[in-house]
Amino acid sequence: MDFQDTQYIIGIDLGTTNCAVSYVDVAGLKEAMGGTGGRKRPDPVDKNQWIKVFQVPQLTGLGEFSKMPVLPSFLYIPGEYDISKEGLKHPWKKREDLFAGMFARDHGAKIPSRLVSSAKSWLCHGGADRNARILPWGSSGVEKISPVDATAEYLSHMRSAWNHFVKDEDRFMENQFVVITVPASFNEEARDLTMAAIEKAGLSRAVTLLEEPLAAFYSWLILHESDWDQQVGENDLILVCDVGGGTTDFSLISLKAGDQGSPRFERLAVGDHLILGGDNIDLSLAKIVEAKFKSDTSLTPDKWKTLCHQCRQAKEQILESREKSVRITIKGEGRALISGTLAADLTRGEVENVLRSRFYPDVDSADIREIEVDREVADFGLPFEKEPAVTRHIIRFLEKHRDNVRQALGKEEPLPEFILFNGGTLKPALVQFRIKEAIRRWFKAKDATRPTTLENNRPELAVGIGASYYGLVKQGIGVRVGSGSPRSYYLGVGTASDSEKKAICLVERGLDEGAAIDLPQMAFEVRANEPVSFDVYSSSFRSGDTAGNLLPIDDTLTPMPPIQTIIRFGKTGDKKTIPVTLGAEYTEMGSLSMYCHSRVSDHRWKLQFQLRDADEKSLDTAETEVYDETVIKTACRCLADLFSDPDAANLASAGKQIEALVEQTRANWPLSFLRSLADQLIDLEPERHKSADHEARWLNLTGFCMRPGFGDAFDGDRIRKLWKVYLAGLTFDKAPQNRLEWWIFIRRIAAGLKAGQQRQFFQDIATILIKQKIKLPPQEMTEVWMTAGNLERLLVKDKVALAKALIPQVKPGKTQDRLLWTLARFGARDLLYGSVDRVVPPVEAGRWIQQLMKRSWTRQDNVDVPVAQMAMKTGDRTRDLDPDSAQPVVEWLEKRSAKPSLIKMVQEKTVRAPADQNIQFGEKLPAGLVLKKDDLG
Repeated sequence: MDFQDTQYIIGIDLGTTNCAVSYVDVAGLKEAMGGTGGRKRPDPVDKNQWIKVFQVPQLTGLGEFSKMPVLPSFLYIPGEYDISKEGLKHPWKKREDLFAGMFARDHGAKIPSRLVSSAKSWLCHGGADRNARILPWGSSGVEKISPVDATAEYLSHMRSAWNHFVKDEDRFMENQFVVITVPASFNEEARDLTMAAIEKAGLSRAVTLLEEPLAAFYSWLILHESDWDQQVGENDLILVCDVGGGTTDFSLISLKAGDQGSPRFERLAVGDHLILGGDNIDLSLAKIVEAKFKSDTSLTPDKWKTLCHQCRQAKEQILESREKSVRITIKGEGRALISGTLAADLTRGEVENVLRSRFYPDVDSADIREIEVDREVADFGLPFEKEPAVTRHIIRFLEKHRDNVRQALGKEEPLPEFILFNGGTLKPALVQFRIKEAIRRWFKAKDATRPTTLENNRPELAVGIGASYYGLVKQGIGVRVGSGSPRSYYLGVGTASDSEKKAICLVERGLDEGAAIDLPQMAFEVRANEPVSFDVYSSSFRSGDTAGNLLPIDDTLTPMPPIQTIIRFGKTGDKKTIPVTLGAEYTEMGSLSMYCHSRVSDHRWKLQFQLRDADEKSLDTAETEVYDETVIKTACRCLADLFSDPDAANLASAGKQIEALVEQTRANWPLSFLRSLADQLIDLEPERHKSADHEARWLNLTGFCMRPGFGDAFDGDRIRKLWKVYLAGLTFDKAPQNRLEWWIFIRRIAAGLKAGQQRQFFQDIATILIKQKIKLPPQEMTEVWMTAGNLERLLVKDKVALAKALIPQVKPGKTQDRLLWTLARFGARDLLYGSVDRVVPPVEAGRWIQQLMKRSWTRQDNVDVPVAQMAMKTGDRTRDLDPDSAQPVVEWLEKRSAKPSLIKMVQEKTVRAPADQNIQFGEKLPAGLVLKKDDLG
């Protein structure tokens, strides 16, 4: 779409707590500037007067529809009888009764089980399936919605409101140039999920993504377009500090000398993604108020949510309206409506103390050394930062980029001359003072005015306004903030005329983010329908290379992690080579989008990878040992020779032979080597049909080399092939050893199966485990149970059905460690790889625990570990046993003289060690495999 011809540029701040929309009549602005004939008016046009805030129509009460400057990012899902449908009517057609905005927020605070909030933060949650219906989190008996769909609902509301406002289809939002802001540090997956929501809202054709801190700075530039050079001096450093409801972002911008002698703004650095903001403050305040309630029982998850919402409202009253204290009341339920009511005051002193001591304290060197950069689950189920102090994160960010500032500006200290505060959380003067004071103290600044605050009188609207201004900048109207690439980037290619591999320049050094890359029409070929790896290189000192230059690969190029993918082409899936041309785009978000265009069809494949901090990431590898390619080929040839031999006599020693070859036991084989063997074994799959011994050994080795089913870039393709093996079934199904190996094989690859595949497997074994219509030998039955236990993506109801069938079989005095292990996997509070919405409710897990605790276990029965794992404290109230249920578990463990670590697991939030992951998977994981939920989503 050519946005140069649109009537409007529309900027959308897609916030955690509030959304805002701004717009500019770009056609009218161009006319005011002198039209398209090149004439310019003698007096400059004040673009700030042309950028308008769109007052978003929304429900503000039952049957009340009003225009407001922001759309609160809350979604209410009405029940059949809890609210009048007549009072929810919108001026435009809606597919469902759910609604967003101010009334959703206020009414939902009273009925939190139906209120969706913090959807933006959930988009970042790698341990959740962001496309699954999981919100409102922790609610039951409510029709839920996914984080992606919730985000799409906010966008759909803004789109419908805009279209109702303009009425003319040519001016509909989907037909304009739209800039939508996201956190600067959103990872690639979070951005892709945001784009999925944008597409569901019908806006994908028109949208460009922009970073929130940069948009905030553009909003300042609008106000000073004519005098910014009098406000900021050359080589001045500007810190943009953006703390919203759910995320925190930092950026560094400087004013540097331009190529033509005129200075220009350049962004030097972008901070890490921090799930930290106003939500965290609300949680801390809620805990203070909860401690004041005179009650012996803990709050239910719904009452806790209500308390958090009320604390947010009280915080805003205290900080904005200068209230000395606010009364917070949580009503009782049922017959205990009066006697069950809880009330307490939240005071100004308590709010200010929490801000000073927990979120905006002074910083010393020990704080930076000991800062925990990891995340932990909190009461809302979100993985918030372990370190809540925003000031510590700011100092860490500045120190991390000390060298960048020195190289770019020649300054020894990254002390900013200016700071731009953005986000509703940073509005209070107390908060701004604490941040500035922390920076001054850290750098021992003699000038009491540094850093100087850049004005931002509309923090709730600034990002949306800046987004519209960026749209003007894209059309050459306005002051641009450059973000030139500090390195050049190259793609490894082979040439027909030269056996030596070369590299083609994709991004030239200094290229601004947001720039399209025009590559010459050079012809290439790519391999389709098989795993391929694109080698990527960077250089921080080469100059003069431009996009399309072909050059030899030498030590001036630094290797980066390759792009590993499979290019699908054709319906048959046959391996083939197809001719392509290349295209690329260096996006506003600092990623390189590369396109392969088929020269024989209309196909286009997109390859994308993140460039920021790429050199740092290239050094981050989990494998400490990588085998020589010759050794790998020899091992693969050994397997091929053994399985191709009709005589299976030597197959039993296959593992021993490879151990001798690599001089290392199989338990220590690195992941890359295991997957190389797995590829060879998958190619050898037809050989398993030769004999029962061939099949048993193939299942054993393939499952071992593929465990746990994920971890390598190409495991998805491997699992796709192995799923066909499962569907085909055993060839020698009468052989007892083969049946055992079959279940072990499936258990080992189960974590790589999709939810639908795991469900199909569950349905296949339900006759054995639940209906118990098929009797199996005890050892085989145990293997089937263990396989079921590793299916974390099963629906909760399926796990409950399995557990109810298993519990009667678990009895004292028998060696049933494996069945207890399986029950613990069904009832685990913290899953190894499954989405958090697949955790069995704590009430259900509590019932299982009670049944176990009532039985007369011997000292030799290993029941302590599974009980502790099912009662493990995560910090998420929707998954944890309530205190009244957890305390009997602690007492029971103490009576059994259980290990202190198990008791602590139930009492306190604990971090699972890698060794515990091995225990829960049932065997040692491959060397080099790093189990991170952010990678599993």
